[in-house]
Amino acid sequence: MASKLDALMNVPMFKDLNKKTLSRLEKIARERSFSAGDVIVKEGDEGVGFFLITSGTVAVTRDKHELNKLGAGDFFGEMALLDNFRRSATVQALTQTETLALLRSDFIAELRGNADLAVEMLSLMSRRLREADERLAHD
Repeated sequence: MASKLDALMNVPMFKDLNKKTLSRLEKIARERSFSAGDVIVKEGDEGVGFFLITSGTVAVTRDKHELNKLGAGDFFGEMALLDNFRRSATVQALTQTETLALLRSDFIAELRGNADLAVEMLSLMSRRLREADERLAHD
């Protein structure tokens, strides 16, 4: 398995962060394992963090309908790093799954002390809003 730092560097929302900032995120990232069948996050529950899949496969469902399958290198819950809004989908491990998890409380503490990270997250949110506006304009 790649190092935690390497894995985080491949996440689009973290790719532009400097190495010092990434190293700080690496320190707060926690390795979490899930067995096949385990529910990692449940639709409607409060979002408490972000998960980066380092191995395994998960199913993403909403209202019991499968929306997607995710595997190594994919991630979910990035919005939960910035707010604790309810989860919009359930994510369940289909196989033994290893993840790196960033808890919202740890991430917010890091944001408060790290201007580079805060600016990058503002930029990310702006891009996501623009992309959503563009999608709505074309629908």
